[in-house]
Amino acid sequence: MPFTDRQVSALKPKSQRYEKMEPGRSGLGMRVTPRGQKVWTFRYRVNGEQKRMLFGSYPLMGVASAHKALADAKDKLAAGIDPGAEIAQERAIERNAETVAELADEYIERHCKPNLKPAGATEARQRLDREIIPILGKMRAKAVTRRDLILLLDGIEDRGTLVLRNRVSSLLSGMFRFGMDRGIIDASPATAIRRVNEGPGRERFLSMEEISAFWHGLDHINTIPQVKLALKFCLATGQRRGEVAGTSRDEIDDAEALWRLPGERTKNGKSNIIPLPALIKGLVEQADRHRVKPVPAKPNRKDRPAHDPEPSIFLFPSRSVGEPIQPATLSRALNLHRETLGIGDARVHDLRRTFTTWNSEIGTSPEILSSLLNHTPQSITGRVYDRSENIEPKRAAMERWCDWLALVIAGDFDAAKAMQGAKVVPMRASA
Repeated sequence: MPFTDRQVSALKPKSQRYEKMEPGRSGLGMRVTPRGQKVWTFRYRVNGEQKRMLFGSYPLMGVASAHKALADAKDKLAAGIDPGAEIAQERAIERNAETVAELADEYIERHCKPNLKPAGATEARQRLDREIIPILGKMRAKAVTRRDLILLLDGIEDRGTLVLRNRVSSLLSGMFRFGMDRGIIDASPATAIRRVNEGPGRERFLSMEEISAFWHGLDHINTIPQVKLALKFCLATGQRRGEVAGTSRDEIDDAEALWRLPGERTKNGKSNIIPLPALIKGLVEQADRHRVKPVPAKPNRKDRPAHDPEPSIFLFPSRSVGEPIQPATLSRALNLHRETLGIGDARVHDLRRTFTTWNSEIGTSPEILSSLLNHTPQSITGRVYDRSENIEPKRAAMERWCDWLALVIAGDFDAAKAMQGAKVVPMRASA
Protein backbone atom coordinates (compact mmCIF):
# COMPACT_ATOMS: atom_id res chain seq x y z
CA MET A 1 0.00 0.00 0.00
CA PRO A 2 1.61 3.33 -1.07
CA PHE A 3 2.63 5.97 1.45
CA THR A 4 0.15 8.73 2.23
CA ASP A 5 0.80 12.20 3.59
CA ARG A 6 -0.85 11.21 6.85
CA GLN A 7 1.51 8.23 7.27
CA VAL A 8 4.63 10.24 6.45
CA SER A 9 3.62 13.14 8.69
CA ALA A 10 3.03 10.73 11.56
CA LEU A 11 6.61 9.43 11.52
CA LYS A 12 8.36 10.75 14.64
CA PRO A 13 12.09 11.14 15.29
CA LYS A 14 13.87 8.69 17.56
CA SER A 15 17.20 8.71 19.34
CA GLN A 16 18.75 6.99 16.32
CA ARG A 17 18.20 7.55 12.63
CA TYR A 18 15.81 5.00 11.13
CA GLU A 19 14.20 4.16 7.81
CA LYS A 20 10.56 3.26 7.23
CA MET A 21 9.90 1.35 3.99
CA GLU A 22 6.72 1.72 1.97
CA PRO A 23 4.52 -1.43 2.15
CA GLY A 24 4.43 -3.52 -1.00
CA ARG A 25 8.18 -3.82 -1.66
CA SER A 26 8.25 -0.78 -3.94
CA GLY A 27 11.72 0.10 -2.67
CA LEU A 28 10.57 3.57 -1.60
CA GLY A 29 11.44 4.52 1.95
CA MET A 30 11.51 7.44 4.35
CA ARG A 31 14.64 8.14 6.40
CA VAL A 32 13.99 10.05 9.65
CA THR A 33 16.85 11.66 11.57
CA PRO A 34 16.94 12.37 15.33
CA ARG A 35 16.35 16.05 14.49
CA GLY A 36 13.18 15.20 12.60
CA GLN A 37 14.51 15.65 9.04
CA LYS A 38 12.73 13.34 6.59
CA VAL A 39 14.35 12.23 3.32
CA TRP A 40 12.93 10.00 0.60
CA THR A 41 15.10 6.98 -0.24
CA PHE A 42 15.02 4.28 -2.90
CA ARG A 43 16.53 0.82 -2.45
CA TYR A 44 17.28 -1.13 -5.59
CA ARG A 45 19.64 -3.74 -7.04
CA VAL A 46 22.04 -3.49 -9.98
CA ASN A 47 23.91 -6.64 -11.04
CA GLY A 48 23.01 -8.25 -7.73
CA GLU A 49 24.42 -5.33 -5.71
CA GLN A 50 22.17 -3.59 -3.19
CA LYS A 51 22.15 0.20 -3.62
CA ARG A 52 20.36 3.19 -2.18
CA MET A 53 19.74 6.66 -3.58
CA LEU A 54 18.11 9.76 -2.15
CA PHE A 55 15.26 11.58 -3.89
CA GLY A 56 14.68 14.68 -1.76
CA SER A 57 13.44 16.04 1.54
CA TYR A 58 9.88 15.94 2.82
CA PRO A 59 7.71 18.04 2.75
CA LEU A 60 9.58 19.95 0.00
CA MET A 61 9.12 16.80 -2.08
CA GLY A 62 5.60 15.58 -1.44
CA VAL A 63 4.27 12.02 -1.68
CA ALA A 64 3.11 12.41 -5.30
CA SER A 65 6.48 13.81 -6.40
CA ALA A 66 8.30 11.00 -4.59
CA HIS A 67 6.24 8.39 -6.43
CA LYS A 68 6.98 10.11 -9.75
CA ALA A 69 10.71 10.05 -8.95
CA LEU A 70 10.34 6.36 -8.05
CA ALA A 71 8.67 5.60 -11.40
CA ASP A 72 11.41 7.48 -13.30
CA ALA A 73 14.14 5.60 -11.46
CA LYS A 74 12.50 2.23 -12.21
CA ASP A 75 12.17 3.17 -15.90
CA LYS A 76 15.92 3.81 -16.00
CA LEU A 77 16.61 0.50 -14.29
CA ALA A 78 14.49 -1.26 -16.89
CA ALA A 79 16.60 0.45 -19.58
CA GLY A 80 19.82 -0.77 -17.99
CA ILE A 81 20.73 2.59 -16.42
CA ASP A 82 21.82 2.90 -12.79
CA PRO A 83 19.79 5.97 -11.63
CA GLY A 84 21.94 6.54 -8.56
CA ALA A 85 25.17 6.48 -10.56
CA GLU A 86 23.66 8.87 -13.09
CA ILE A 87 22.75 11.38 -10.37
CA ALA A 88 26.20 11.00 -8.78
CA GLN A 89 27.79 11.77 -12.15
CA GLU A 90 25.60 14.83 -12.62
CA ARG A 91 26.54 16.08 -9.17
CA ALA A 92 30.24 15.49 -9.87
CA ILE A 93 29.92 17.47 -13.08
CA GLU A 94 28.20 20.24 -11.17
CA ARG A 95 30.90 20.25 -8.49
CA ASN A 96 33.62 20.43 -11.13
CA ALA A 97 31.83 22.94 -13.38
CA GLU A 98 33.94 25.95 -14.29
CA THR A 99 33.62 29.02 -12.14
CA VAL A 100 33.49 32.49 -13.62
CA ALA A 101 37.13 32.94 -12.58
CA GLU A 102 38.11 29.80 -14.50
CA LEU A 103 36.07 30.90 -17.51
CA ALA A 104 37.85 34.26 -17.37
CA ASP A 105 41.27 32.58 -17.38
CA GLU A 106 40.35 30.46 -20.39
CA TYR A 107 38.87 33.48 -22.17
CA ILE A 108 42.10 35.45 -21.75
CA GLU A 109 44.37 32.58 -22.80
CA ARG A 110 42.38 31.19 -25.72
CA HIS A 111 40.62 34.29 -27.07
CA CYS A 112 42.15 37.57 -25.93
CA LYS A 113 45.86 36.77 -26.22
CA PRO A 114 45.63 35.16 -29.70
CA ASN A 115 43.21 37.75 -31.12
CA LEU A 116 44.00 41.06 -29.41
CA LYS A 117 47.10 43.17 -29.20
CA PRO A 118 49.01 42.69 -25.92
CA ALA A 119 47.66 45.99 -24.59
CA GLY A 120 44.08 44.88 -25.30
CA ALA A 121 44.56 41.52 -23.59
CA THR A 122 46.16 43.21 -20.60
CA GLU A 123 43.29 45.68 -20.33
CA ALA A 124 40.73 42.85 -20.47
CA ARG A 125 42.60 40.97 -17.74
CA GLN A 126 42.72 44.05 -15.53
CA ARG A 127 39.01 44.77 -15.92
CA LEU A 128 38.18 41.15 -15.14
CA ASP A 129 40.33 41.20 -12.01
CA ARG A 130 39.09 44.58 -10.84
CA GLU A 131 35.39 44.62 -11.72
CA ILE A 132 34.12 41.06 -12.33
CA ILE A 133 36.12 38.40 -10.45
CA PRO A 134 35.70 39.93 -6.96
CA ILE A 135 31.90 39.74 -7.37
CA LEU A 136 31.21 36.72 -9.60
CA GLY A 137 34.51 34.83 -9.58
CA LYS A 138 33.46 31.96 -7.27
CA MET A 139 30.09 31.38 -8.93
CA ARG A 140 29.62 28.53 -11.38
CA ALA A 141 29.57 30.11 -14.82
CA LYS A 142 26.40 28.24 -15.77
CA ALA A 143 24.65 29.49 -12.62
CA VAL A 144 25.15 33.19 -13.39
CA THR A 145 21.89 34.91 -14.23
CA ARG A 146 21.09 38.03 -16.18
CA ARG A 147 20.08 39.65 -12.88
CA ASP A 148 23.57 38.97 -11.45
CA LEU A 149 25.12 40.87 -14.36
CA ILE A 150 22.65 43.74 -14.17
CA LEU A 151 23.43 44.25 -10.46
CA LEU A 152 27.17 44.17 -11.17
CA LEU A 153 26.82 46.76 -13.94
CA ASP A 154 24.50 48.91 -11.80
CA GLY A 155 27.23 49.07 -9.17
CA ILE A 156 29.71 50.42 -11.74
CA GLU A 157 27.11 52.84 -13.09
CA ASP A 158 26.34 54.13 -9.58
CA ARG A 159 30.01 55.15 -9.26
CA GLY A 160 29.44 57.51 -12.17
CA THR A 161 31.82 55.62 -14.49
CA LEU A 162 29.46 55.18 -17.42
CA VAL A 163 32.13 54.51 -20.03
CA LEU A 164 33.62 51.78 -17.84
CA ARG A 165 30.14 50.33 -17.29
CA ASN A 166 29.70 49.89 -21.05
CA ARG A 167 33.20 48.46 -21.49
CA VAL A 168 32.58 45.88 -18.76
CA SER A 169 29.23 45.02 -20.35
CA SER A 170 30.97 44.34 -23.66
CA LEU A 171 33.60 42.25 -21.88
CA LEU A 172 30.92 40.15 -20.16
CA SER A 173 29.12 39.64 -23.46
CA GLY A 174 32.29 38.45 -25.18
CA MET A 175 33.33 36.19 -22.32
CA PHE A 176 29.98 34.42 -21.96
CA ARG A 177 29.64 34.07 -25.75
CA PHE A 178 33.08 32.41 -25.66
CA GLY A 179 31.79 30.17 -22.85
CA MET A 180 28.93 29.02 -25.08
CA ASP A 181 31.30 28.27 -27.95
CA ARG A 182 33.49 26.21 -25.61
CA GLY A 183 30.55 24.26 -24.15
CA ILE A 184 31.05 25.70 -20.68
CA ILE A 185 27.55 27.19 -20.56
CA ASP A 186 24.39 26.50 -22.56
CA ALA A 187 23.15 30.09 -22.88
CA SER A 188 24.68 33.51 -22.27
CA PRO A 189 23.16 35.64 -19.49
CA ALA A 190 24.77 38.71 -21.10
CA THR A 191 22.76 38.65 -24.32
CA ALA A 192 21.30 42.04 -25.35
CA ILE A 193 22.13 43.90 -22.14
CA ARG A 194 21.51 47.56 -22.96
CA ARG A 195 24.25 50.15 -23.11
CA VAL A 196 23.82 53.36 -21.14
CA ASN A 197 24.24 56.84 -22.58
CA GLU A 198 27.78 57.90 -21.79
CA GLY A 199 26.93 61.57 -22.18
CA PRO A 200 28.97 64.16 -24.08
CA GLY A 201 32.63 63.48 -24.72
CA ARG A 202 35.04 64.62 -22.03
CA GLU A 203 36.78 67.93 -22.82
CA ARG A 204 38.93 68.40 -19.71
CA PHE A 205 42.49 69.67 -20.20
CA LEU A 206 44.96 71.39 -17.89
CA SER A 207 45.29 75.16 -17.86
CA MET A 208 48.77 76.70 -17.89
CA GLU A 209 48.56 77.21 -14.12
CA GLU A 210 47.56 73.57 -13.64
CA ILE A 211 50.36 72.34 -15.89
CA SER A 212 52.95 74.20 -13.80
CA ALA A 213 51.43 73.00 -10.52
CA PHE A 214 51.22 69.43 -11.83
CA TRP A 215 54.84 69.32 -13.02
CA HIS A 216 56.30 70.69 -9.80
CA GLY A 217 53.82 68.83 -7.59
CA LEU A 218 55.02 65.49 -8.94
CA ASP A 219 58.36 66.10 -7.23
CA HIS A 220 56.61 66.16 -3.85
CA ILE A 221 54.21 63.20 -3.93
CA ASN A 222 54.91 59.93 -2.15
CA THR A 223 55.55 57.42 -4.93
CA ILE A 224 58.52 55.90 -6.75
CA PRO A 225 60.46 58.18 -9.14
CA GLN A 226 59.48 56.07 -12.15
CA VAL A 227 55.82 56.95 -11.68
CA LYS A 228 56.56 60.67 -11.39
CA LEU A 229 58.72 60.63 -14.52
CA ALA A 230 56.20 58.55 -16.48
CA LEU A 231 53.44 61.06 -15.72
CA LYS A 232 55.66 63.90 -16.94
CA PHE A 233 56.45 61.80 -20.01
CA CYS A 234 52.72 61.38 -20.70
CA LEU A 235 52.22 65.14 -20.78
CA ALA A 236 55.39 65.95 -22.70
CA THR A 237 54.87 63.34 -25.46
CA GLY A 238 51.05 63.25 -25.62
CA GLN A 239 51.01 59.44 -25.73
CA ARG A 240 48.63 57.10 -23.90
CA ARG A 241 49.38 55.93 -20.37
CA GLY A 242 49.74 52.27 -21.40
CA GLU A 243 52.17 53.15 -24.18
CA VAL A 244 54.28 55.24 -21.79
CA ALA A 245 54.18 52.78 -18.87
CA GLY A 246 55.37 49.85 -21.00
CA THR A 247 58.18 51.69 -22.82
CA SER A 248 61.20 49.49 -23.45
CA ARG A 249 64.53 51.28 -23.24
CA ASP A 250 65.46 50.05 -26.71
CA GLU A 251 62.50 51.98 -28.15
CA ILE A 252 64.42 55.17 -27.36
CA ASP A 253 66.84 56.03 -30.17
CA ASP A 254 69.41 58.22 -28.40
CA ALA A 255 71.42 58.95 -31.53
CA GLU A 256 68.42 60.27 -33.48
CA ALA A 257 66.54 61.58 -30.41
CA LEU A 258 63.44 59.58 -31.32
CA TRP A 259 60.97 57.32 -29.52
CA ARG A 260 60.13 54.50 -31.91
CA LEU A 261 56.85 53.14 -30.57
CA PRO A 262 56.07 49.71 -32.12
CA GLY A 263 52.64 48.91 -33.51
CA GLU A 264 52.08 45.95 -31.19
CA ARG A 265 51.95 48.38 -28.26
CA THR A 266 49.65 51.02 -29.75
CA LYS A 267 45.88 51.24 -29.68
CA ASN A 268 45.44 51.24 -33.47
CA GLY A 269 48.25 48.79 -34.22
CA LYS A 270 50.29 51.44 -36.07
CA SER A 271 53.86 52.21 -35.14
CA ASN A 272 54.66 55.79 -34.25
CA ILE A 273 57.78 57.93 -34.12
CA ILE A 274 57.94 60.78 -31.61
CA PRO A 275 60.87 63.22 -31.73
CA LEU A 276 62.43 63.91 -28.34
CA PRO A 277 63.55 67.50 -27.71
CA ALA A 278 65.93 68.35 -24.86
CA LEU A 279 63.16 68.58 -22.24
CA ILE A 280 62.04 65.00 -22.92
CA LYS A 281 65.59 63.67 -23.27
CA GLY A 282 66.16 65.06 -19.79
CA LEU A 283 63.30 62.88 -18.52
CA VAL A 284 64.87 59.85 -20.22
CA GLU A 285 68.21 60.58 -18.57
CA GLN A 286 66.53 60.83 -15.17
CA ALA A 287 64.65 57.58 -15.79
CA ASP A 288 67.91 55.82 -16.69
CA ARG A 289 69.23 56.53 -13.20
CA HIS A 290 66.37 54.49 -11.71
CA ARG A 291 66.56 51.47 -14.01
CA VAL A 292 68.86 49.55 -11.63
CA LYS A 293 67.05 48.24 -8.57
CA PRO A 294 69.05 49.21 -5.45
CA VAL A 295 70.25 46.54 -3.04
CA PRO A 296 67.54 46.21 -0.35
CA ALA A 297 68.46 47.40 3.14
CA LYS A 298 67.29 44.05 4.55
CA PRO A 299 68.10 41.51 1.82
CA ASN A 300 67.03 38.53 3.91
CA ARG A 301 63.37 39.57 4.06
CA LYS A 302 61.35 37.00 2.11
CA ASP A 303 58.82 39.54 0.86
CA ARG A 304 61.42 41.62 -0.98
CA PRO A 305 62.03 40.96 -4.70
CA ALA A 306 65.50 39.76 -5.56
CA HIS A 307 68.10 42.41 -6.37
CA ASP A 308 69.13 42.60 -10.02
CA PRO A 309 72.33 44.56 -10.72
CA GLU A 310 71.51 44.83 -14.43
CA PRO A 311 69.49 47.84 -15.65
CA SER A 312 65.86 47.06 -16.39
CA ILE A 313 64.93 46.67 -20.06
CA PHE A 314 62.06 49.08 -19.33
CA LEU A 315 62.38 52.84 -19.14
CA PHE A 316 59.98 52.97 -16.19
CA PRO A 317 60.46 49.71 -14.23
CA SER A 318 58.20 48.78 -11.34
CA ARG A 319 59.35 47.57 -7.94
CA SER A 320 59.10 44.00 -9.27
CA VAL A 321 62.24 42.93 -11.09
CA GLY A 322 61.70 42.51 -14.82
CA GLU A 323 58.34 44.31 -14.95
CA PRO A 324 57.33 47.82 -16.07
CA ILE A 325 55.02 49.99 -14.02
CA GLN A 326 51.36 49.32 -14.73
CA PRO A 327 49.10 51.91 -16.41
CA ALA A 328 46.74 51.73 -13.44
CA THR A 329 49.61 52.79 -11.18
CA LEU A 330 49.75 56.14 -12.97
CA SER A 331 46.03 56.70 -12.47
CA ARG A 332 46.25 55.67 -8.83
CA ALA A 333 49.08 58.14 -8.17
CA LEU A 334 47.09 60.92 -9.80
CA ASN A 335 43.94 60.09 -7.82
CA LEU A 336 45.77 59.90 -4.49
CA HIS A 337 47.58 63.23 -4.85
CA ARG A 338 45.13 65.52 -6.61
CA GLU A 339 45.47 68.29 -4.04
CA THR A 340 49.27 68.32 -4.14
CA LEU A 341 49.24 68.23 -7.94
CA GLY A 342 46.62 70.97 -8.21
CA ILE A 343 44.71 69.27 -11.01
CA GLY A 344 41.15 69.10 -9.67
CA ASP A 345 39.19 66.34 -11.39
CA ALA A 346 41.72 65.69 -14.19
CA ARG A 347 42.62 62.13 -15.20
CA VAL A 348 45.72 60.67 -16.82
CA HIS A 349 44.10 60.67 -20.28
CA ASP A 350 43.46 64.40 -19.86
CA LEU A 351 47.24 64.90 -20.14
CA ARG A 352 46.97 63.69 -23.73
CA ARG A 353 44.07 66.06 -24.30
CA THR A 354 46.16 68.85 -22.78
CA PHE A 355 48.94 68.08 -25.27
CA THR A 356 46.42 68.22 -28.12
CA THR A 357 44.70 71.42 -27.00
CA TRP A 358 47.81 73.50 -26.36
CA ASN A 359 49.59 72.26 -29.48
CA SER A 360 46.65 73.59 -31.46
CA GLU A 361 46.92 76.89 -29.57
CA ILE A 362 50.60 77.34 -30.44
CA GLY A 363 49.97 76.67 -34.12
CA THR A 364 50.82 73.00 -34.69
CA SER A 365 49.10 71.99 -37.92
CA PRO A 366 46.29 69.42 -37.67
CA GLU A 367 48.18 67.00 -39.93
CA ILE A 368 51.35 67.06 -37.83
CA LEU A 369 49.42 66.90 -34.56
CA SER A 370 47.40 63.93 -35.83
CA SER A 371 50.62 62.17 -36.76
CA LEU A 372 52.17 62.85 -33.35
CA LEU A 373 49.04 61.46 -31.67
CA ASN A 374 49.18 58.43 -33.99
CA HIS A 375 45.65 58.94 -35.24
CA THR A 376 44.76 56.97 -38.35
CA PRO A 377 45.20 59.45 -41.25
CA GLN A 378 42.07 60.19 -43.26
CA SER A 379 43.65 62.23 -46.03
CA ILE A 380 46.51 62.06 -48.51
CA THR A 381 48.22 64.89 -46.61
CA GLY A 382 47.92 62.96 -43.37
CA ARG A 383 49.45 59.88 -44.94
CA VAL A 384 52.36 61.94 -46.27
CA TYR A 385 53.11 63.45 -42.86
CA ASP A 386 52.93 60.00 -41.30
CA ARG A 387 55.81 58.61 -43.36
CA SER A 388 58.85 58.07 -41.14
CA GLU A 389 61.26 59.69 -43.62
CA ASN A 390 59.33 62.98 -43.24
CA ILE A 391 60.09 63.28 -39.54
CA GLU A 392 61.34 66.89 -39.62
CA PRO A 393 57.89 68.55 -39.48
CA LYS A 394 57.12 66.50 -36.38
CA ARG A 395 60.50 67.35 -34.87
CA ALA A 396 59.93 71.07 -35.41
CA ALA A 397 56.47 70.81 -33.81
CA MET A 398 57.82 68.95 -30.78
CA GLU A 399 60.65 71.48 -30.36
CA ARG A 400 58.12 74.32 -30.34
CA TRP A 401 55.81 72.44 -27.95
CA CYS A 402 58.62 71.74 -25.48
CA ASP A 403 59.78 75.37 -25.66
CA TRP A 404 56.22 76.44 -24.77
CA LEU A 405 55.97 73.76 -22.07
CA ALA A 406 59.27 74.87 -20.50
CA LEU A 407 57.94 78.44 -20.24
CA VAL A 408 54.73 77.21 -18.60
CA ILE A 409 56.64 75.01 -16.14
CA ALA A 410 58.77 78.01 -15.21
CA GLY A 411 55.62 80.07 -14.63
CA ASP A 412 56.36 82.52 -17.47
CA PHE A 413 52.79 82.53 -18.72
CA ASP A 414 53.14 85.85 -20.58
CA ALA A 415 55.93 84.47 -22.76
CA ALA A 416 53.91 81.29 -23.32
CA LYS A 417 50.90 83.36 -24.41
CA ALA A 418 53.13 85.29 -26.80
CA MET A 419 54.07 82.01 -28.48
CA GLN A 420 50.38 81.25 -28.95
CA GLY A 421 49.93 84.49 -30.84
CA ALA A 422 52.86 83.95 -33.19
CA LYS A 423 51.94 82.66 -36.62
CA VAL A 424 53.46 79.32 -37.56
CA VAL A 425 54.10 78.35 -41.18
CA PRO A 426 53.75 74.55 -41.39
CA MET A 427 56.77 72.78 -42.85
CA ARG A 428 56.06 70.82 -45.99
CA ALA A 429 57.05 67.20 -46.15
CA SER A 430 59.75 66.43 -48.69
CA ALA A 431 58.74 64.52 -51.77
